[in-house]
Amino acid sequence: MNRWFVIVGAGLLILCAALVVAAYALAPRIRGIAKEETQTYLQGRFQSSVQFSDFHVVLFPRIQLLVDGLVLRYRGRTDIPPLIEVREATVDADLATLLGRRHEIKRVRLAGLQIHTPPRVPGGPPMIKGTDTNLADKYPIVIDEIDADDALLVLLRKPADAGKPPNEFAIHRLVMNSFSFDHPAAFHALLTNPKPQGEIHCDGQFGPWRADQPSETPVSANYTFKDADLGTLKGLRGILSSAGKFGGPLDYLNVEGVTDTPDFALRTSGHPMVLHTEFTAIVDGTNGNTVLTNVTAKFLHTTLVTHGEVVDIYPKVKGRTIVLDAVSTDARVEDLLLLAVKSDQPIMTGSARLKIKILIPERDEDLIDRMQLDGQFGLGEVHFTNSGVQGKIDSLSRRGQGQPKNLNIMAEMSDLKGNFKMTNSAVIFSDLAFGVEGASVALAGTYNINNGQMDFKGKLRLDAKLSQTMTGWKSMMLKPFDHFFKGKDGGTEIPIKITGTREHPSFGSDFHDKDNPK
Repeated sequence: MNRWFVIVGAGLLILCAALVVAAYALAPRIRGIAKEETQTYLQGRFQSSVQFSDFHVVLFPRIQLLVDGLVLRYRGRTDIPPLIEVREATVDADLATLLGRRHEIKRVRLAGLQIHTPPRVPGGPPMIKGTDTNLADKYPIVIDEIDADDALLVLLRKPADAGKPPNEFAIHRLVMNSFSFDHPAAFHALLTNPKPQGEIHCDGQFGPWRADQPSETPVSANYTFKDADLGTLKGLRGILSSAGKFGGPLDYLNVEGVTDTPDFALRTSGHPMVLHTEFTAIVDGTNGNTVLTNVTAKFLHTTLVTHGEVVDIYPKVKGRTIVLDAVSTDARVEDLLLLAVKSDQPIMTGSARLKIKILIPERDEDLIDRMQLDGQFGLGEVHFTNSGVQGKIDSLSRRGQGQPKNLNIMAEMSDLKGNFKMTNSAVIFSDLAFGVEGASVALAGTYNINNGQMDFKGKLRLDAKLSQTMTGWKSMMLKPFDHFFKGKDGGTEIPIKITGTREHPSFGSDFHDKDNPK
């Protein structure tokens, strides 16, 4: 019996040895078949020429394909970067996968993966001559899992945008499951957004791959964007988070989501505040241009609704141009002031209506310095928080009504409205007007966002005569001048000026203003 076991054992060892010898003897043939099959498949499915620096088949302890220096050039083009580059690719397979008709691969690991998606070119060249458009049927393949760490996705620009560097996204982790050229594949990706800098997690579906137009490959996913530092955008502060979804072809993605920034602030303000936005947008993945179809922003007790676009206009200038139209019929002036200035207390309170065109040219400078505004505003139920300023408004109403000593008159400013334009942090106001009971003011002038300096000139109109704005002997002294300062509709008209800073404004008459005579 022992002898029989020895004979059987020896026979098995000899058989195994024979199989190993045969496998290694067939290795060159297997390697050739595997390489040819791989080249044919990749060429057809990616519409690309295929190159390898090295190609190995490992048969023991498990079957693997080891590929070094894989390069796929879309339609053989050498005028643009390769569609796909892989430093090292490892394919875990079995013998049936290599030699049979049905290709089932357990895992593909890619090191040094770079994908350069060429832009869609209308009327481009036809598919490579001789390629089989039914290769998915001829060579069916399913990859259970694809892993790629520290990959790079580069969205090549259209010829019209060739002067700008391409958009690059560093993908720290990419896992795809059940990958097939016929069906979408589930994926998870972790990547870095350059500005504002932060990590994006995506879970969704990718594909099927469009070999004729890679930029039209569909993708859909839910995303989360956390701990994005707005400080990477000059002029802003705060840590932003966002969640939402996107879908469509790579070069025309529809995006919708929300953002939350608990500590949002402009450089000009010392008051971080909670900012919440809801948005829908269309993103051109080939150049990053974004159409903002709707953005609703809410902070404190104010709501702003905007739409516009973020586009790359000048090829040799860093950044993007932002063009927006913003409207608000539900705003508070104190919220807007806290957003814009560093004062501990806003100078006034009241309701606000806004209509603004916003232009931020693409330069690598502070956002506030680049911002250009052109708009109109209206304020209602305005009350000044500075007792000195409010006292002057109350006094103006009393004098305008000819009751300078009537302390029961407490004025509330109404119909404060005007047009404004801002360039290089300087705001130019025109048609600035407001009224209180018994008086109205019309002004024009400038205000500097950075230092708060103001310089306004205009006219003060009072219902009362000039002599009625005073009492006692002062009133008697002014009576001869009533005629000189009589307004067109009666009452009094006086040239005035407002100078100083937002914290310490100075009000006075301006009889020496040659450009604004009585």
